[in-house]
Amino acid sequence: MGRGKDKFESFFSNEKILEIIRLYSNDTIYFKDVQSRFIWNNRAHAAQFGISDPHEMVGKTDADYFPKDFATRARKEELEIMDTRIPLISNIERLEKADGSVVWYSASKYPLIDNADNVIGTWGISRNITALKIVEEELSRTNEKLKRLSQVDDLTGLFNRRYFYEMIEKTAYQYDRRNSPDQLKDPKNTFCLISLDIDFFKKINDDYGHNKGDDVLRLVAGILTSQCRKSDMVFRIGGDEFMMLLPDTPLKGAKVQAERVRSALSAAPIVLDDNSAPVRLTASMGISCYKDCTSVSDLIHKADERLYTSKNLGRDRAT
Repeated sequence: MGRGKDKFESFFSNEKILEIIRLYSNDTIYFKDVQSRFIWNNRAHAAQFGISDPHEMVGKTDADYFPKDFATRARKEELEIMDTRIPLISNIERLEKADGSVVWYSASKYPLIDNADNVIGTWGISRNITALKIVEEELSRTNEKLKRLSQVDDLTGLFNRRYFYEMIEKTAYQYDRRNSPDQLKDPKNTFCLISLDIDFFKKINDDYGHNKGDDVLRLVAGILTSQCRKSDMVFRIGGDEFMMLLPDTPLKGAKVQAERVRSALSAAPIVLDDNSAPVRLTASMGISCYKDCTSVSDLIHKADERLYTSKNLGRDRAT
């Protein structure tokens, strides 16, 4: 047993261990002196630069192999590690190569300390995680796409009913949280809601078919979007019902916005049948202001109630 142990320890001498690591580790491993010059590199590290013999790297620095900004950052990190003796663990590094391709590494760096407890350099180990980053980025894009799809109406590209309720609650919460009693007296410090549906839309579907009705919905969606500020949001709630959420807008401003929408719809007739005259679109709208309501539910209810008032008054108007 003792002889077997001696044989084992003899085989795993310091030199033998280093040689095994140099030849067979897939991770890149290196040691540097206090000037950040390489004093030992393994084969995987050398192969990263197209070098077959890692001994060729001795005496070189990162500046001989990497872009200037990458090498400068590495040197700064190593100076801090030598000064503080605190290692840098699993740092994600992005390297853009000369051909434009990007390589990602997970790198750890440590102080190199001799038997007298003096810091004589640094050493590090890194792993190429490019394949993992590609998968992560693809997953992130997929998740973002799924999130977007969960918020958007397939037919019109507008935000959908579910997202409408999420955003109106969020908007109300933000106004409630930021407004002091004095601020609430400011008539501009509020937001408004416009509820809208297309006049005689059922007749359009009945006379021309649902495909043409879909064309009308897409046209209206485009017109509503074109009349919005960047801060406004437009939603298709269902059927031919739309909502416009207008942040930082008093009732007077919402009325101006509704009139713009009414005029734009009227000025954009749509041809639904080659044998018939273009159809002039109109809409009935109801406007409510958060400052005048007791809750989000009250805000929505008043907008819808006023929309039906517009219909009863002859349509093609905002109330």
